[in-house]
Amino acid sequence: MRLERVLQRPIDWQQVLDKSWWHRVRPLTYRNLSQQSSGLVPAAVLEVLGSQTQELEARNARLFEMLRRVCELFDQASLPMLVFKGPTLARDAYGDLGLRECGDLDLLIRPEDFEQVREMLGDAGFSCLWDQEDSSRKRQVFACEFRRDGVELDVHWDLAPRWLNYEVDFDLLWDNGTSVFSEFPWTRKLQAEDSLQILSMHASRHWWDRLRWICDIAELVNSGKIRDWDVVEAHSTDWRCSRSVWLGLWLASSLLDAKLPTEIRQNVDRFPAIERLGSQVNDWLRQGETAIDTRNLPVRFMFRMRLCDRWRDRIPQISHYLATLPSRRLHWNP
Repeated sequence: MRLERVLQRPIDWQQVLDKSWWHRVRPLTYRNLSQQSSGLVPAAVLEVLGSQTQELEARNARLFEMLRRVCELFDQASLPMLVFKGPTLARDAYGDLGLRECGDLDLLIRPEDFEQVREMLGDAGFSCLWDQEDSSRKRQVFACEFRRDGVELDVHWDLAPRWLNYEVDFDLLWDNGTSVFSEFPWTRKLQAEDSLQILSMHASRHWWDRLRWICDIAELVNSGKIRDWDVVEAHSTDWRCSRSVWLGLWLASSLLDAKLPTEIRQNVDRFPAIERLGSQVNDWLRQGETAIDTRNLPVRFMFRMRLCDRWRDRIPQISHYLATLPSRRLHWNP
């Protein structure tokens, strides 16, 4: 086995623990290391990872229970809502609630429903982080965070800043979605084909610099739940995220051996820019937490330009670059 051969080399186990934390893949790391022959992995390392995995699984269970409560709220208010990432992805793609590290619950709503959702969540005991005067968090232009009982909701009415040019059709996502809980018909989760788009947009916005986001793509592909690749291609074009999706598939296949259909892998390879982008991401992954220090402004800007599907999609990004350059010349990080 490839992993067994790696384990026979000298390994800095503290670095393994540190990178597993940074990349948010501790449960997957523990599962794979715990299956190896006795003596190849120090018992202390397995103990640390095992303890962390138990804590993360318990956290995911709390998140899933909170998700049920939130779905009930939306259903009672007859407000449509879509769930993405989080514990539903853990169950659907990974096949196990405990195998994916989940930080919060991500919800997508219609923009016009936000004020009603904000009031509803406030009445249910959720605090809106926008209302905290001492909050140091910068307001996002496409989402708002709420918190209750140690659980954070990230309520989106869009999936990225408008200058990134992604176009998402909420109604189409809703129509294609499937039930999270059968008793709450107003809340749905993304179908697998659409989940691939959303995961790719999210990871591209964050530079793909955590392995978890590539694991999400690989596990979703390997789950066999993506059945209509024509829908993937059509929606990628309509939502202006083709290169983001192809990059995600290239990374999942090249780095994690995701089992892409032959035709899809050939389609990915038709874009020479994808391999260059993938190599850049691979470098950032190796650097881990220090990658942010090497992603200077020109590197980030060119990465964004190469990720655009169309030439005209670059215009809003160039405008954003020029508008932010004077005040953030050294630390621009969209």
